[in-house]
Amino acid sequence: MPLLAHLSVLLLCLVAHPASASLMFVFGSSYGDIGNVDPHDSWRPYPWTKPYGETWPGVPNGRYSNGHVLSDVLGAALQTAPSVSITQLHGGINGTVGISFAVGGAGVLSAYGYPPISAQIDQFQRIASSFTPEQLASAVVLYTTAGDDYFYYINVQKSPIETIYPLTVNVGKQISVDLIRLYQLGLRKFAVTYLPPTGCLPIATANSSYSSCNQTWSANVAEPHNARVFRNVLGLRHYFHNGSIVNLDLYTAFTNVQSSLGGLRPCCVGKDANSKCGSVGAGGTPAYTVCPNPNSKFFWDDLIHPTEAGWQAVVNQLQSALGPLR
Repeated sequence: MPLLAHLSVLLLCLVAHPASASLMFVFGSSYGDIGNVDPHDSWRPYPWTKPYGETWPGVPNGRYSNGHVLSDVLGAALQTAPSVSITQLHGGINGTVGISFAVGGAGVLSAYGYPPISAQIDQFQRIASSFTPEQLASAVVLYTTAGDDYFYYINVQKSPIETIYPLTVNVGKQISVDLIRLYQLGLRKFAVTYLPPTGCLPIATANSSYSSCNQTWSANVAEPHNARVFRNVLGLRHYFHNGSIVNLDLYTAFTNVQSSLGGLRPCCVGKDANSKCGSVGAGGTPAYTVCPNPNSKFFWDDLIHPTEAGWQAVVNQLQSALGPLR
């Protein structure tokens, strides 16, 4: 099916779910954030600035992409009810929409000084009684971290990447704690993402002008993290005796599709070393450049985020893992 046809089907799915469709609850960071970042937060301004949202809906709307993000595309694939961001939930909770608690920059632990994902679960716990046990049992949980704990360790704390392994252990343990807590609150269907190949993300390939992956990053960050999550999820399957839990292998999916969608170079990049996609220069002029056709690229920005077409290609790769969630 041509790319444009794929996107048309996606958009139809996003608006055509029946009211009785299963719900999706999203916890994590920017791959699942659909508008929870504070537009006035100077440390995380990008999803509310141009050119984010350029393809859909045409203006910035709090998503870290030119259009839809992972949680949108996965929800469409699973035909769950549309989701809203917890900060934009108005008119009470009536069980007809899912909710994203995910916030760009959030870590499994307290990366960048922001509340960890466990704080998002606190938010969910406060409203869980608004849903029936049947709604909770049939709902899909997407737990997705983009690796902010590790980016903070490497880029902000300036810690040697070779010493990062104990952090992967602690992050893996906390993911299990978070998932058990959600299970105890009545949720039964879980999708837990692996990290993509961190050394192939734009934040890691910029030094090579987006020409080659940084294998040290992938070997010391994504690979041990994913191995830990695999083992922990395997153990949780015995605990979740009347539930389903699957891994979504973003590592393999990114690797398989990024070369066919423009390779490593992102569509939107800062004009200099001090600028990023979405940065504004003197007089309010854009301090970035954008490619002519964003959905011809896999990566959207010079951080870690795919385009809408990139996410669609990734979810197409994940179809075989989705059966237990349907």
